[in-house]
Amino acid sequence: MLMFVLELAITLIAAFRGWRPVCFNSLVEDNLMDFAIRRHHLIEEAKSELDIAYEEVKRVEQEVMAYEALYNEKSKKLNGNEADLLALMAEKEEKQENLGIDELYKLQRAAIQRFAQISSVFTIVHSVDSISIAVDLIRQILFRADDAKKCRAKIDQTLRRFCCSLRAYTVEESSIENDHNVRESWGEIEAMLKEIGRASKTRIC
Repeated sequence: MLMFVLELAITLIAAFRGWRPVCFNSLVEDNLMDFAIRRHHLIEEAKSELDIAYEEVKRVEQEVMAYEALYNEKSKKLNGNEADLLALMAEKEEKQENLGIDELYKLQRAAIQRFAQISSVFTIVHSVDSISIAVDLIRQILFRADDAKKCRAKIDQTLRRFCCSLRAYTVEESSIENDHNVRESWGEIEAMLKEIGRASKTRIC
């Protein structure tokens, strides 16, 4: 699952960098109407979070390598003295551990997953005409089958509210109210995902 998310994120990032505003065509009473899709800044923020996480991991990795290089340089001057080498090794590892690289990797993975999730649901909402179909597709991507069965009504209600809010914001009016509805409904989706991920037996409905 993690590899799928990573691959999806890489694909979406590549597409995101080359993104330009586009129009989606809809045939209404035999008349072709063009709807300019407004890009909600929620996805921009997710991308910014991912960029920040990437840069921070890159910076700390360089510091880890710098400590490694310093250790190698100093160890050459110890003439194989085992006690001094062990002390130097311990010092290096302590400094590297204090950098918190493992926690940064976790944050980076979380940022990748969040950007992939938001990008995929935004794409779905604007790729299908039916809200019901969009809800079904998003549910299949975000939730495990067992979770969806247990809490189908609550999940679908929240997903439908998100889809309707995002469609209203991007196609009808980018108002403060529509923006609030998008953020609020997405927050509810993330809360459900977090609760399920924290304990699979936890009831969310």
